[in-house]
Amino acid sequence: YLKEQPVVTVSFVNYKISVIGEVARPNTFTIVNEKVNILEALAMAGDMTIWGKRDNVKIIREDADGNKQVIVMNLNDRELLFSPYFYLQQNDVVYVEPNKTKAKNSDIGSATGIWLSATSIVISVATLLINVLK
Repeated sequence: YLKEQPVVTVSFVNYKISVIGEVARPNTFTIVNEKVNILEALAMAGDMTIWGKRDNVKIIREDADGNKQVIVMNLNDRELLFSPYFYLQQNDVVYVEPNKTKAKNSDIGSATGIWLSATSIVISVATLLINVLK
């Protein structure tokens, strides 16, 4: 017979989360503590870049049945600390979406590169033809 009630302690051995998007060091992190919150996860990834949308950070969470849920967090909201999603769970993915400026610049940057390449080819061909026809 037992004098005290038995205590069972369960801990995660390979508790991992991923932080992707507009952060300094996107990566998958192994968590050694029992709990990690969204702010700690972002700190592990080197914090958000200046292009990250602080009011639209997404947590992608998969339940036991394989259903994915996307939770939108506003890091500017004081109520963040009291959210049921403040603490991350096993295999959560934190996605920091780029703001409009970053998205617009990346679209312009790729289009500019294509136009510069095309213009350069046209000028090179024209120069070659002029030199050959002289």
